[in-house]
Amino acid sequence: MKVIIIGNGLAGVTVASNLVSLDPSVEVEIFSEENYPYYSRVKLVDFMMGTISKEDLIVFEEFWYEARDITLHLQSRVIEVIPKKKKIIVEDVTDPKKTEEHDFDKLVIASGSKPIIPKSALEESSTKKTILEPVHRDKKGWHVLRTIDDAIEIREHLKQAQRVNILGSGLLGLEIADKFRTGNNTLDTTIIEIEPIVAPAYLDKKGSFVLSNLLERAGVKILIDTRVTECTGEEHIEGCRLSDKTIQKGDIILFACGIKPNVDFLVDSGIEMIETPDYEIEADEVIGQEFTRSILVNEHMQTNFDDIYAVGDCCEFDGFMYGINPAAIEQAKHCAYNIIQPGGETMDYKGTIPIVTFHGFDTELASIGRVNEYTIGQAEMEEIFSYFKVDLTLGEYKKIFIKDEKLIGAILIGNISLQMEIRRMILEKINVSEFADKILEENFNLRDYL
Repeated sequence: MKVIIIGNGLAGVTVASNLVSLDPSVEVEIFSEENYPYYSRVKLVDFMMGTISKEDLIVFEEFWYEARDITLHLQSRVIEVIPKKKKIIVEDVTDPKKTEEHDFDKLVIASGSKPIIPKSALEESSTKKTILEPVHRDKKGWHVLRTIDDAIEIREHLKQAQRVNILGSGLLGLEIADKFRTGNNTLDTTIIEIEPIVAPAYLDKKGSFVLSNLLERAGVKILIDTRVTECTGEEHIEGCRLSDKTIQKGDIILFACGIKPNVDFLVDSGIEMIETPDYEIEADEVIGQEFTRSILVNEHMQTNFDDIYAVGDCCEFDGFMYGINPAAIEQAKHCAYNIIQPGGETMDYKGTIPIVTFHGFDTELASIGRVNEYTIGQAEMEEIFSYFKVDLTLGEYKKIFIKDEKLIGAILIGNISLQMEIRRMILEKINVSEFADKILEENFNLRDYL
């Protein structure tokens, strides 16, 4: 059996590793656009800052693939998938005129995600609006951080930079801001967030307020509920024009506005995808509208074609596109198992408890499970009970969310030692009705109540 994997990130290499462990006879080929074997994206910020080397980033050298009889195709971009013929078309990144066809018995799409660059809507009339990019692609000074090559470009630019604008306050934006405000060579750092709170995907309003205070103590300027309409400057970036017409000066702009699935090459493939418009704009005519598409998968990680699977950031399961490493690993393991089917058995994927942690600004943050309107519907929110504790002086915040006498989520800032016990309560669906009010106490121990 020949299995082709599109993507050499965490999800792709985990599928490959599990496939050959379950069945050493399986033929595995991986196709990657990049020129590097598998490396850790988690460490890209450190590499960008020059605190670790490129060699420190690499997790699996090429001999890792050779030892497992996995064929790795680097600088090979998949431009088309033909499900009914069980073929993919691959383009040579160094020479796009060169293309090849490759057959497969099973295909795993682990193409990951790409950075979001937010846009602005220009109203031309009462019924017509055009969506514009805030930055000209040829203008120097704007960056995204997704690959080794991105990090190299940013590192070079930082040698001349004094003021940095970071668009987005998610995990990546926070990590970058922390690096710019610590150490000997600190930079004037501003976080610009389009939502009304900081870290909106992970926190609620109270948690965001606590985190914002900690960031401001570290010297980070925060602009919330603010949209960037234009990146100013001629050939080089000089700042951001904001929705209130003011300009936030900056030598460099880093887009850390989140990710979207990297699936454009599948649009005409017939593989079923969920499609949502990137911008909710009311107008009879919207020019330049873009869409976020994610591959729909079932509990076996299969698409609408039985021999084609999808894992990681590019797919959506049960209404969720996770975009986190734990989900990528779990999905990859299930995918490999269901391809090999040891003993004729399959294994159902039932979802992943979202866990996001952050360490920086002399504090720690953990967001576990479902904690805000991104994962809890408005009607369901009325059924949820919560307990919280806050200490602005110490910069601490704890909150748990309870539904039907079971924990469904928690936010921890400052002291995150409870995270593993909270994860267990959520995972095992433990009834917490008799001790819910004790969970946030300093000496709480779950074993005392089981």
